[in-house]
Parts: sequence; structure tokens; C-alpha cells
Amino acid sequence: MELIKTEDEQGVMYSLSGDNLPENYVLSKQNCDEIFGVVDVEKLADEWVFETNGHKWSNNDDTAGDNYGSYKEGFKKAMELNKDKVFTLEDIEEAFAYGQLNQLHNQKYFSGSKTYVQSLQQPTEIEVEIVTETINDGLDEMAQPQYAKVPKLDSEGQLILKNI
Repeated sequence: MELIKTEDEQGVMYSLSGDNLPENYVLSKQNCDEIFGVVDVEKLADEWVFETNGHKWSNNDDTAGDNYGSYKEGFKKAMELNKDKVFTLEDIEEAFAYGQLNQLHNQKYFSGSKTYVQSLQQPTEIEVEIVTETINDGLDEMAQPQYAKVPKLDSEGQLILKNI
């Protein structure tokens, strides 16, 4: 199935498309954001301050020593999160060539340039599957245990999705 991301004046919304969707499902915005690579900076900051670096004393007074290590770690984390979001030299050269063609022909979009630029943008649809769990579904007529796979839900009762 596909997780679809749409955006309008009310914000970002997610929906599922595909066969065998569960009835009355609710999607977790956080789970969907993670699948689309949206970073929860508040969560990362909390983890850094209270878990990773929580054992160290900090006066939080903007002194150089207080911020130096945090700046370095934040930069490393940003690089790690963006390691797959790079453009090749070929991508940049092609985008530049389309820009030159647009200017030369005094057009907003020269043939193919809009499609090319859209191909570089984040996708709006991603193949996903619903995380399932096996539950005991009672006994059959021969007193043998029966099991069923059901969608696994998070603590808020929302579906858990993962990339395929």
C-alpha cells in the first residue's frame, strides 16, 4: 500500500491507499513524518539534554565551553540525518542547464524542466506496510489454539507503518 502525503492551507495530512485497509484506522502523524524523513527537533533536543548528555553538568549560560560540545554534536546529527539527501554534480548541472534554457526562451518552464525539478523534490507517496502482531484467537473445535494477525497499534491506538 502507499502512504500519501498532501499539504494544503490547514497543514500536512497523511492517508493510505491500497487493498485490504483496516476499517476505521487512524494514522500517527509522528510515524508518518518519520517515514517521510521529517525530523522532530524537539525530540532530538530532549534526547540530547536528558539522555545522551544528561550526566554532564551544564550551567546553560551561553558560555563558550557550555555550547561548544553541543554545537558540534548538533552539526554531526544534522549531517547524519541528511546523509541520503545529496545531489550529484550531474543533478546540479542539469538543473543549471534547464535554468539557462528557461532564461534563453523567456519562459517560466522550458520543456521538461518542471518535471525534472519535481523529480528532485521529496516524494509524496511511499510504499509502506502495516506492522502486524499475532494474537491468540481462541480454540478451534479440536481445542487447538488459533492465531490471527492483526494490525499493531501504538499507545494512542494508531496504526504503526513501516517502509517496504
